[in-house]
Amino acid sequence: MIAPQKPEIFPRPFNANYDLIGTLGRGGMGNVYKAMDKRLNREVAFKILDASSDEEAIKRFYMEAQAMKELDHQNVVHVFDFGQEKNQLFISMTYVEGTNLSDILHNKEKLSFEAIEVIIRQIARGLLYAHNKGIVHRDIKPSNIMLTRDNRVYIMDFGISYIQEMEKERLTRTGMTMGTPEYMSPEQCHGDNVNLQTDIYSMGVILYEMTCGRLPFEGAKPIEIALKHVQEQPPAPEQFRPDMPPGLSKLILKCLKKKLNERFHDMQEFLDACDQVFPTERMRQTNRMGNQTLLHRHTQSIADMANKISPKARMVQKKLTALAIFIFPLIIMLLILLMLTHKPESTLRELEWNDAMGNYETKALEVEETSGYPISNLSDNDLKTAWLYTMPQKPQNPVLTLYFETNSVVTHFGIATGYQKSVDDAFGDRFRIFKKPRTLTLETKDGFKQKVKLENIKGMQYPTIQAMETTELKIYLENVYEGENEDFAISEIRLLGMELH
Repeated sequence: MIAPQKPEIFPRPFNANYDLIGTLGRGGMGNVYKAMDKRLNREVAFKILDASSDEEAIKRFYMEAQAMKELDHQNVVHVFDFGQEKNQLFISMTYVEGTNLSDILHNKEKLSFEAIEVIIRQIARGLLYAHNKGIVHRDIKPSNIMLTRDNRVYIMDFGISYIQEMEKERLTRTGMTMGTPEYMSPEQCHGDNVNLQTDIYSMGVILYEMTCGRLPFEGAKPIEIALKHVQEQPPAPEQFRPDMPPGLSKLILKCLKKKLNERFHDMQEFLDACDQVFPTERMRQTNRMGNQTLLHRHTQSIADMANKISPKARMVQKKLTALAIFIFPLIIMLLILLMLTHKPESTLRELEWNDAMGNYETKALEVEETSGYPISNLSDNDLKTAWLYTMPQKPQNPVLTLYFETNSVVTHFGIATGYQKSVDDAFGDRFRIFKKPRTLTLETKDGFKQKVKLENIKGMQYPTIQAMETTELKIYLENVYEGENEDFAISEIRLLGMELH
């Protein structure tokens, strides 16, 4: 593991493909940096382990990389690359710009039930996907859960993941515990074998903490906490949160059962139980709205809670503010000056097109759609609609052409490709997979062209482009990532810029 003796200088090259541009923190298996992938011009999280570490740590490092490479889910960070550079091992993965759940819980003792629902469902869906791949996380805790400003949850750090298929070759000896005491299951505290229900227990501890504003078991020493996990029953959640929805306490306590056969058997059973606890009618109404999901209807960014100040700190802040105003009246003058020099809000906004041409689907996947999908579905924020049906026969022809009513400057090009939501679900992780574009070419009406490289990921992405002034935008398909289906799909397109009048 890298242990620098003096402050590190950034940016600095790591190898021909990556530049390190900042420190993100220390993980259980190495230092984590913010880095720039020079090949694709994107920021990544970059984990490094000194190859001189013990042999078991090196094997665990590669097991983490192999395990995470198999995971391609909207609630799990994705591994792009891994390898060795001289005496250092590295993993390049999704850089999540947001706040970890630990910081949110530190500053906000109890979360709203709406926020709890948004977070816990996404954690469960990410783990359900990993479990179906035969991977158990083994260290689910708030510091391994990241939230973006739009309330997307990412599960991080599969560094001590247990790959069930490798049970015979597993590296953790019986009697050797791995994990974080506050969130460890009884079987982990015993040093016994673990399975997916270990993650259910740890997730239950997080659910308890978000609901009650405290952990179910606390102690001065790790061994004291571990013994409580093994021997004691958690305090009833309702004594700390009397206003909780009916059934939530039972849901939490079932996750925290000591015996495996008394917990939820898998994450799907847990999610089904969530439907009984949280207001499912509101979810159904949300689904019927079409362009909104449970994720987005939580209008306040949960991640912003990490920046909120505790009541005691707020009182101190008020006193200091009053003192500062009393001693430094120039502060008022500076505020007035700031208001006078404040720049107007940017005129950039989402651009709309009034017509388009493309080879659209003529058969419908959804029962309620009988005549194919209208062009408006390319911009309706609904990933179950608007996909191109067959691969273009002539690459020199555009797969899609967008026409604008007035001359417009396009500054940002956003696209979601390669999949179609096949089940109408509030969190939506059930997709049909198609071929994904690897490279597109954008062309304006006057013939200006530029190539755009896309990542092999789910969800909207905004590759860097040069601003283009035009009344029409042609999109050509250069090449694709292979998919499970022969068809080529576009689920959503978003353009930002300005209209010129």
